[in-house]
Parts: sequence; C-alpha cells; structure tokens
Amino acid sequence: MTIRATLLMLLLLLTIKAAFAYTKTWVILNNAYKGAISLNLRSGTPCLTRPLLEEWGVKSFVLSQLSWDASGCLTAEAARQFSLQFWYRPEANLLTLLFPEEAFNPQQNGVSTSRWDDGINALFVNYRLDVDNKRAQYNWDTSGTDATLVLENGLNVGPWRLRYQNTFWREADKQQGSYSNSASLWRSITPLRSRLNAGDGYTSSNLFDSMAYRGLSLASDEAMFPDSWRPYSPQINGYARSEAEVTIHQNGARVYRIHVPPGPFIIRDFYPPDSQGNLELTIQESDGTERTRSLPYSIMPNLAQHGMFSYELAAGRYKPAHGVETEKARFWQSSLSWGIAPRTTLFGGVQQGKRYLSYVAGVGGNLGKWGALSADMRTARYTQQHEALRGSVGRLRYAKAFFRTETSLNAQLQWYPSGSQYRSFEERLERATMLAWGWDDTTTQRTLETQLELTQNFDEDSSLSLSWRWLKSRSLDAGSNSLTLSVNATWKEVDISLYGGYDRYADAAPESTLGINISIPFTFGSHFSNVALVSDLASRDHNSAGVNLYGSALDDYSLRYDVTAQHTEHGDDALKTSFGYQYNSGELNLSMNRSGAQRDYHSDVSGSILLYDQGIVPGQTLGSTVALVQVPESPGIGFYNQFGSTTSANGNLLVSYLTPWRVNRITVDSMSLPEGKSMEVNELETVPTDGAIVNLRFLKPQLTKNTPP
Repeated sequence: MTIRATLLMLLLLLTIKAAFAYTKTWVILNNAYKGAISLNLRSGTPCLTRPLLEEWGVKSFVLSQLSWDASGCLTAEAARQFSLQFWYRPEANLLTLLFPEEAFNPQQNGVSTSRWDDGINALFVNYRLDVDNKRAQYNWDTSGTDATLVLENGLNVGPWRLRYQNTFWREADKQQGSYSNSASLWRSITPLRSRLNAGDGYTSSNLFDSMAYRGLSLASDEAMFPDSWRPYSPQINGYARSEAEVTIHQNGARVYRIHVPPGPFIIRDFYPPDSQGNLELTIQESDGTERTRSLPYSIMPNLAQHGMFSYELAAGRYKPAHGVETEKARFWQSSLSWGIAPRTTLFGGVQQGKRYLSYVAGVGGNLGKWGALSADMRTARYTQQHEALRGSVGRLRYAKAFFRTETSLNAQLQWYPSGSQYRSFEERLERATMLAWGWDDTTTQRTLETQLELTQNFDEDSSLSLSWRWLKSRSLDAGSNSLTLSVNATWKEVDISLYGGYDRYADAAPESTLGINISIPFTFGSHFSNVALVSDLASRDHNSAGVNLYGSALDDYSLRYDVTAQHTEHGDDALKTSFGYQYNSGELNLSMNRSGAQRDYHSDVSGSILLYDQGIVPGQTLGSTVALVQVPESPGIGFYNQFGSTTSANGNLLVSYLTPWRVNRITVDSMSLPEGKSMEVNELETVPTDGAIVNLRFLKPQLTKNTPP
C-alpha cells in the first residue's frame, strides 16, 4: 500500500468514525461476561427488554410472569419479585446482574444475536518480509539476494470489511516490481445469515469446482447458523505437558489458536470454517517441542436441515493466478440446497459463462449413525474451436465421523461415461490457452476418479491416517495413483513417526518412499530439547539419514532452534539450521542450508500494526478475527489465548484467531500478574462477527486482600 493510499484510508476512517460511534455497555451476568451491547438507559437505569433476557437464557415461564413498562423495559417491582438484581456503573459502562440459577435454561454455545459484536473501526496492516540469498551452482543460476514484501491491509468500519493484499519484489538480477494479489469489500448480512462480497473471492466447492473470481456474490454463511442447524462442532480433547500453545490448521491455513495450562484440555468453541478438509492439531509445549495429530472431521457440505435453505449467487470474471495467461471470461452461477424432508436434501445449480453452460442436480441424505450419502449428476455444454461439445459426470460422496472411536472416513467416486466431453468452466479456459500453443489435454479421457481419506486416533499421542487418490484414464499419457500412510505414536515419551508413500503417473515407473522419525526428549540446563533420528528411503532416489536437534531457549522460551545434519547416499551431505524468535510485536526467523557447493540463506520478519481512534498497537500477525485487549497501565500481563506475547507498556495486546459468531473466552494468565496483585475479573467473553476487531477492557490489577502494601 502506498503512503498516499494509507493516508486516504486513514482520512476515511476518521471521517466516518462519528457516523458509526455508539456507546456500549459491558454486561456481567452471574459472574459470566455476556458481551458488549448497545443498551438504552431510562433515567440512568438500564432497560432490560424481554428479547434480551430471553437470549440470556431466562426461562419462558419466568418471562411470562414478569411485567414491563410502556417502553418494554423490565419494571423494578417485577425484578424484586423474582430476585433479579442488577447494578450499573456509568463511569465504566458496566452492568452487573445477579439472577437466580433456577430462572435459567442450560444453553450450548450457540448464536445470541444481541451479543454479535462488529467491533471497533480500525485500520491494520499485516506485513511479512522474506529475504533469500543463494550462491549459484550452475551457469544458468544467478547469485545474489531476492526479497519479497507482502502486505495484507484491512479497514473495518461497522460491519463492513475492506481487504487489500499486495506484493513488492526484487530479484538478484536487479529486476523489481509490485502487483496486487486481491482486493475485496464484504460484510455479513445477519438477517439472511449470509455474506455479501464485492471484489476478489472464491466460489463454493459444494456443487461446482471452486475457482477464483472477481465480481459480486451473496452466499449463505453456515458459521452463523445455530448449532442445532449445523452438522456438528467437533469437541477436541488434548493433553499439554506444560503451558502450551494449541493451534488448529485446516487445508494448510491456521484457523484457531489458544494458550492452555498444563494438563488435559477440551476445545468446545471451535467450528471449522471449511466444510472440506481434515483438521490438524498442533500442541507446542513451552520448551519448544511440538506434537501434531490429525482430527476426524467429516460432513456432507451440501446437506441442509429440514425446512432450511443454503444458497449461493455469484457473478463476475474468472481470475487466474498471478502471471498465468488465461482468459478472464465472464460467468455467473447459482446453487440451492433445500432440506425438503427430515434427513433428506435436494440440491441443484446452474453455471453459465462464455460459450459454456453447466448444471447439476442431486439428492443427499443423513443416515444417522451410518453417516451421510449424496449423489449428483453434472452436465456441461460448450463450444471450443467452433466445435459443439457436451458431457456429463456422476458423483457419489460419503462421509462419516465416529466420535467414540475417533475415526473419520471420507470417500468420493466420480464416473465419466464413455465419450463424455465433460469439462469444468476452468478446465475449458485452461484448454483454450493450451490450444493457442498447439497443444491439447487428456481431460476428456478420464473414466473413473476415486478419493478416500481415513483418519484413526488411538489415544492422545497415537494416530493413523490414510489417503488414496486414483484416476483411471483411457490415455496411456494420463492417469495417476497415489497412496500415503502415516502413523504417529508415543512410547515412554519417545515420539515415533512412520510415513509411507506410493506414486505412479501415467505409464511411468512407480516410486515408493518410506520415512522414519524417532524423537527423544532430554534436559539441557533448565530447558528441554529433543534429538531425532531421521531416515528417508526412496525406490527411485537416493536414501538419506540424519540427526535433528530442536528445542527452545531463554526464560520465556521465545527463542526456538532447529539443526539437522543429513547424509545422502552418493550425494552431498547437508547441514540445515534455523532459529526463530517470537516477540510481542512480531516474529523473526533465520535459516541456512549448506550442501556441497550450495549455500542458501533465508530470513523473514512478520507482524502487524493496528491503528484506531486511541492510537497505534503493534502485534504479531493477525488472523481474520481479532481482539484488542486492554489492561490499563499494566505491562507484561499474558493471556492464554496468545502464546509468547504480553501486554505492552500501556497495557495493550492483540489476540488473534478468534472464532466468529461463537463465544470466545479471553483469559488472563494469572502467573504473569505482579506479585501480590490479582484481577477482579480475569476472563471476558466476546462473540465477534466475522472479520471483527473487538475491544475488551479489563480492570487494572489490584492488591490482593490481606496483602500488605
């Protein structure tokens, strides 16, 4: 982002600040934080309406007996009659309520619309600078330094989210430039439980193949649905040997992060943002050691509850990857899933582009304890090189998660009838580019495509995962078969990992690989480290073996190191080293790779800067949904939700990777409080909307009672 663009965004933020400013009241109900809401006051007394009490869980028979004034506010007489007590502190905008427990219904972590918080108006920038230096090994190589700076810029105003990502680059041969990766303006339409997006985005993969586009879309956001409308939110169990950072990745992207104390933990407030893709749980202990395991997560993405609808409307231009010369053809598509009966869903869709038309229709069913099954047929008609082509493909999908045995199974079978010329919209555009160069593809030679994914967790530290993909083709130059199997286990604190792979493409000779990793922990001073024996065996490549040493240093374990010495048969020995330092406002990584004459050096620095009406706050890289935590005049206080960071000199801290539309609990690490001090409230709840930057203000720590000053 240029300086001029930054100033314009800042001016826009300040100009519209007044239009979106409103006073929030912080609510604590029976010692539980209930969010920040806009609350009307009548002569200095909060107006408690029936819908508000209903969302907080007050039972219906209690509500029916309460009395309300002409403005719809709870009367003081009715509050006294049912022992509903409340106190309001105007100087802190804090409302404290004390209701009898018998007046409440137990509630799951579902949607409470009055608690949805759009957050504050703010401008932020995520930055990452990568610098690579290498020595040329061959005549066609160029020695020197490459650098890349990626900026992810965002502006939040009320419910609106403006996002812009751009990249600056400079190569060793002195060439340099910049380009825009994506730009979008979007907001959630809460009454419709949908999201409106203008700009760059990806279409849904529920019915048609997902593809990048630039245009306009309106689609259901199932993350906004109550838990009873959605398939399920996985309950994730784990065990931390020390204070640890727990992260969850899906499809390679980090989607959740929390800091947990030693001992067993349960994550109940996480809902995967993508209906497709297994979850990967990583537990990073305070000594730097990591344990990773896959989590079973299987749902049928195009199923809907009885009487419910799920839809998508999108129109725009196809957006190829940067540097790829493909036609940016216009298109539009729509899809609809309708829960026509209990456990039965009908779905269909239409996609139309330049000289292209495709439609899909199918039915799906929830089989209860037997999983979920769906079947559909897709048909496409298109014109290419003045030739009219058409084809179809049948698809059968199955998904099942067995909670008690922690088993996940996903299976998909696609059948292409003989003579079918089926191509997706993106495949048609890619073929046009190939034809322009005098080539052609083998896409229409497909006959059968199979995918199978199986995950089995045996206990906290032992798991097995299997992935199989097979594409059968009529052409000898196409077709593929890929199988991977990984097993992770722990025996007396020794971590053992096995990896096996088999790959075959077309009529080429197959390749098999086997990897073994045995990691042993040991004490190094006051810190724990790990030494691992690593071995890789390959049928068509050189075998290798090595030793890996990794761990952490410094009192707060903020410095991580990883050193690997590797020997390759009939090849060069290699030494790989890396160091990572995590600090309040970012992260720094350095690495080196030496192998024969090769010398590669890498460094990167990343972080974020947040600008809002009260100042500037630096922090670590921000995720989609963020909390700005404030503890006045209290530096050095840590939170379980943000590993490796503490509040700044003025008491500010950015906490990332919150779960939108669900209750997030931001909890103080009591061990980080100054000696002899405690906090009146050490945990606050927030229910942010997607992309929000919510502001959570804690009270300043006070001297513990009976503690001499």
